[in-house]
Amino acid sequence: MRPAPPARARAARISIERIGEWFAESAITTHTLQVVLGGLAPDRGLYVPDSIPTFTAAEVEAMRNYSFPQIAFRIMSKYIPTEEVPAADLEDIINRSCTAFRDPGVTPVVKTGDCWTMELFHGPTFAFKDVALQFLGNLFEYFIDKKEGDAKRLTIMGATSGDTGSAAIYGLRGKKNVHCFILYPKGRVSLIQEQQMSTVPDSNIHCLRVEGTFDDAQDIVKAAFMDTEFRNKVRLGAVNSINWARVLAQMTYYFYSYYRVTDQAKGVKKVSFSVPTGNFGDILAGFYAKKMGLPVGKLVVGTNENDILHRFFSSGTCITDHKRITTLLSTTLYNLNFTYPLLV
Repeated sequence: MRPAPPARARAARISIERIGEWFAESAITTHTLQVVLGGLAPDRGLYVPDSIPTFTAAEVEAMRNYSFPQIAFRIMSKYIPTEEVPAADLEDIINRSCTAFRDPGVTPVVKTGDCWTMELFHGPTFAFKDVALQFLGNLFEYFIDKKEGDAKRLTIMGATSGDTGSAAIYGLRGKKNVHCFILYPKGRVSLIQEQQMSTVPDSNIHCLRVEGTFDDAQDIVKAAFMDTEFRNKVRLGAVNSINWARVLAQMTYYFYSYYRVTDQAKGVKKVSFSVPTGNFGDILAGFYAKKMGLPVGKLVVGTNENDILHRFFSSGTCITDHKRITTLLSTTLYNLNFTYPLLV
């Protein structure tokens, strides 16, 4: 693994050439444990794979009748070396993570009009992030259990605009030697999300309401990670979409839904995905699935009035204007976080 280019100041121009130069200068080797427990890279960048492993067309087709946990195991085995997590242990972590879902398919697909819809509301908090955070919670506990002495503990710190916080809390509640601190902006999450976060009685869960926006809460988290002395003292780890393990876990339902759609839509060669997004973490999993060999057509991204990333990719300039941030507690985009349309 290596860190991706670090975030720049509030305004920055895209430079593909510079990004390529940065990768050439900055490639480092990092173990899975460090990537999972660390979240952010030391230079403020995000960890990404040195290379993207692939499946042949025959290998993709061979997984058609696999269960959701079996598909997850095949994908994750491509990225997690057996010397770091033995195959039997990885299978156990995946299987235990999937038992938290009310549907045996974890993310079933249903026909809705002229397209199909992936149901992502069968986890404990009814959010799509349950898929990744159930897995991440068990992975945290697994790695911490392997450590000795003072290193046998982990402090998770994350910021949320709603569903990340509750999904993280339900993924980490009761985990041994793991304490979870979730920051959320006052008055900017829905009542049910606030109740989900603040009513969990487990002693290792801590919710902090902050003044301002989600970006203000996220800035506090990022500042903590940039304070090397503090980060090392408390053994800081992350659950936001900056954590590569979340992206890795989410690749599974792109594969699973592709099989379920093409089981019904005979003759369809590729499936396109329409995904609502905040900071592109979930659509990134679809991008990696496509790069691995999954027959994906288009990856369509939907956003609402809070379209900072849309403006960035449209103009090449990233400007955070808090005056333009709108509080949306019940919107179509929010509801779409529980289901994704699949287009063929």
